[in-house]
Amino acid sequence: MLSPLFDFQRPVILVGVLGTIVLAAKYAKWRSQTKDELKSMGDLFSLFEALISTFRKRVKAWRFLIQGPTLIADAYKKANGAPFSLDVPENRYHFVSTWEHIEEINAVPDTVLSLTAAAKEILQPQYTMHNFDWANSRGRDSVPLNRTLRTYLTNYLPNLMPEVRRHLRAIFDRHILSGPLKNGFFSPKLFPMLVECIAHSNIMSFFGEELVQNPEFMKAGVGFIETTLIISEVVRVLPQAISPTVGRFLSRTFNSQNVIFDTLMPLVELRLEERERKKQGYEVPEHNDCIQWIINGTTRPWAAERVVHELIALWFGSVHITSTTACFVLHDLCLHPEYIPILRKDIERSGWGSFDQSKGQEFPLLDSFMKESSRLNPVEAMSTRRIALKPFELSGGHKVPVGEWVCTAPKAMHRDQVYWAKPLDFHGFRFVEPKLYDTILSATQFEVPEPGKQSAFNEVLDWQLWGTGRNACSGRFYATALVKTMLALLIMNYDMKLADPRRSKNSFVWRSFIYPYASTPILLKPRSVTF
Repeated sequence: MLSPLFDFQRPVILVGVLGTIVLAAKYAKWRSQTKDELKSMGDLFSLFEALISTFRKRVKAWRFLIQGPTLIADAYKKANGAPFSLDVPENRYHFVSTWEHIEEINAVPDTVLSLTAAAKEILQPQYTMHNFDWANSRGRDSVPLNRTLRTYLTNYLPNLMPEVRRHLRAIFDRHILSGPLKNGFFSPKLFPMLVECIAHSNIMSFFGEELVQNPEFMKAGVGFIETTLIISEVVRVLPQAISPTVGRFLSRTFNSQNVIFDTLMPLVELRLEERERKKQGYEVPEHNDCIQWIINGTTRPWAAERVVHELIALWFGSVHITSTTACFVLHDLCLHPEYIPILRKDIERSGWGSFDQSKGQEFPLLDSFMKESSRLNPVEAMSTRRIALKPFELSGGHKVPVGEWVCTAPKAMHRDQVYWAKPLDFHGFRFVEPKLYDTILSATQFEVPEPGKQSAFNEVLDWQLWGTGRNACSGRFYATALVKTMLALLIMNYDMKLADPRRSKNSFVWRSFIYPYASTPILLKPRSVTF
């Protein structure tokens, strides 16, 4: 799925064959479902009308795969604030577009509207994550992982970030200085560089430094994101009669999940043995990573396989959203270079020491710029996904049947003047606190279209990048600190521009996901000072 981001080479024949199989299977299913209805039709006109109507609905459902954001935006405008529905090949999505309805969704227990059931349908973990089979409603089962990310990892950031930064500098130098050189500017492959940076940092944070030097694990970790999306998408659109067989075949064909599982299992087993030895009074090594924090956070001991499955799911969620967000922000920095000098002053004013001690909360002007970039260029056009495990009704009477989805439309909401002043205009300091604006920005040409809307990039009360409510991403503080670190290193150490600004907004769309093309050329020139 992500291969066009890297080199545009796609298995066209395989996709064509799979597409033919899917269409044939869907046609056969439709015929079997409508056969009895057609018998009762009295004339040819009724038959023709039914066929045309069904055909149009199914075409629109399949269009969602390649035009999801556009279809969501069009339906959002027509709904005028009311809930609306869109068919997709395998299900139906019910969108809400007001914060009142979003709060209603958040208030419902996961035994009624389930995030984990939606994630299970998206990722198909039995085929993509070494037969991981989580429950539709996890309850306290998710506490160790959430506590690990929200508390332990966040609190460890002051110790972690200096070492992460050292590795990031080395990766940037290797990629940038080995790229093509023209007129003093290097032209590296931006998106693959960002993916490697995030994968490298996540390995250190999640699994410990010993796996950073394992090239096979690194390759499998990066490839796992792509293969997970390929397998899950094929399984989702195929009829249930054949999807398990195809899923098992694809699972055996793409082995990145097996490399990750086989590498992590002995490491987790060793950590579990060390825990038992510590209980017996033996001295054991101290570890500060997510493996250890998850193990320490379980009230009843988990088996090694269970811990590894949690780590694999964590890995998937930590790479592609973060790297895509960083890539879009860099594009916007090149499109709005007037922001770079003042961003440099803000970063220099805070310094790395203050940034580390704040757990990534410093660099407020960069924080606002990132948020404005994500407002206009979100990674996804939908968020807050839930599957109805029981019938659910919104205030106003819109009903969501069992098995169908309820979700939000953040991209459309972020471009709606109901919620934002000048919603289509880029204002990089839109989210800066008024006091900071008066101190730093009031004498500049930068304006804030509606003062008083200040909020941080990792905020969730007015923001849907991280999900919403109690199910918001627990790792958003670490992810924000990592993205800020990468961006600050590039801003401070390189001059940057796009070789062709017209190509900056070109993106690859699949369902509601929006990805930047790696082929969009960015030019970087080392500065005479380093930071």
